[in-house]
Amino acid sequence: MLAALPAPLVVLGPGAAPAQAQGRIVGGAAVTTGEHPWLVALASRQQFGSGRSGQFCGGALVTPTKVVTAAHCFYDESKGRRVDRPGLKVVVGRDDLRGSAGHEVAVQSVWIHPDYAFAANMNDVAVLTLSGSEGARPVIELVGQGETEPYLAGTAARVYGWGDTTGRGDYSPTLRGVDVSVVPDQTCAQAYPGGPDGRFDARGMVCAGEEKGGKDACQGDSGGPLVVAGRLAGLVSWGTGCAEAAHPGVYTRVGSVADAIRSAL
Repeated sequence: MLAALPAPLVVLGPGAAPAQAQGRIVGGAAVTTGEHPWLVALASRQQFGSGRSGQFCGGALVTPTKVVTAAHCFYDESKGRRVDRPGLKVVVGRDDLRGSAGHEVAVQSVWIHPDYAFAANMNDVAVLTLSGSEGARPVIELVGQGETEPYLAGTAARVYGWGDTTGRGDYSPTLRGVDVSVVPDQTCAQAYPGGPDGRFDARGMVCAGEEKGGKDACQGDSGGPLVVAGRLAGLVSWGTGCAEAAHPGVYTRVGSVADAIRSAL
């Protein structure tokens, strides 16, 4: 999913490319917000330009006024410090970021998990409060605190986003999704034992991908949803490379932070 560094996906510099966040959709297919109306893009035209609506991360609408995404989307990856995203908005109902379908909603405030650890990638979750309500627009349900079934090895999941589709900076202007499978915690721990590739911690993370590689999230997909049986089970967080057989994507385990998220809703 993410980029080659163990750090979380973060925004690159100003320009058309999305957040340096290490996460994208590789090996997937086009999907629509009509099918998944709770899917949203995070955008800052001032920082990332207007070519792709200023998109830099993904997110999921969980109430009419709240969006769940990754905390690292609001950090400078090179310095590990929190940064502002000028003119921060959430783009709703826009499949093609080059167009003007749907609408853009200003973000009123950003809540970041109080125990988020940038260096360790733990508790990588943020909640955005919108300046207006999305009314009757469908939202996605969270996996419950402490649930384990959605994270059983081999469980079918799907991840969505507008990020890199090749691992070479080819950011998709249109929304994509890809089917992946939950990877055993032991396998993920072996892939990320610490050091330059980062350390996997099953208490707050879950891995997903394919044994042979080829399907993953990537740069620009950060904060996007990993969905299991119609519920939000994970958030694109970090990883090494994109769609590599030996390095599955690492996601925030929503079941470990669900109560904290609800406290911010």
